[in-house]
Amino acid sequence: MLEFIPEKVDRAVVINIMQSVRPVSNAIMPGHSVVDGYVGADFVVAVHNWLIGTSLKYIVFDFQDEKEVPADFLEELMQLMKRVRIPFLFTGVMQRPQALLSSYDYTSKFPIFGSTGEAIEYLDKKFPGLLAAPHDGIHFGKPIEMVRSRLNGKAGEDDGETVAGDEE
Repeated sequence: MLEFIPEKVDRAVVINIMQSVRPVSNAIMPGHSVVDGYVGADFVVAVHNWLIGTSLKYIVFDFQDEKEVPADFLEELMQLMKRVRIPFLFTGVMQRPQALLSSYDYTSKFPIFGSTGEAIEYLDKKFPGLLAAPHDGIHFGKPIEMVRSRLNGKAGEDDGETVAGDEE
């Protein structure tokens, strides 16, 4: 499972993407392995909720430490970017995810950066007021809370329980 950990770099908030070493509780996702525990929609629901809660008007994703980025996650992020209409910047993206971002015409809007420093410099030049915004509600160094999306089914569905209203 990937984790999103907000860090303060210079005046910007950067989301480090890292592979989690924490186990996923079976109570959260009965019948699923840790690897299959979250799909792209779950990641993006968490990012969306976090953005709403923090009022941040940009987001920088740092993939430097993560070699494998799930395609469904990037696809969902592109959909979220269309809905929230704020700058989504990516750093340290490997070749395969770069190709996917290009297929969504992402690179016609923003470049892909080699480092967080380059992304912050770009934000400062293109959107100077964004870096001056307060960082209220952001807990630096702590993973963003993941939520289970409605796309993963109903409670009890995978553990043999019958959910009220599902009886035939």
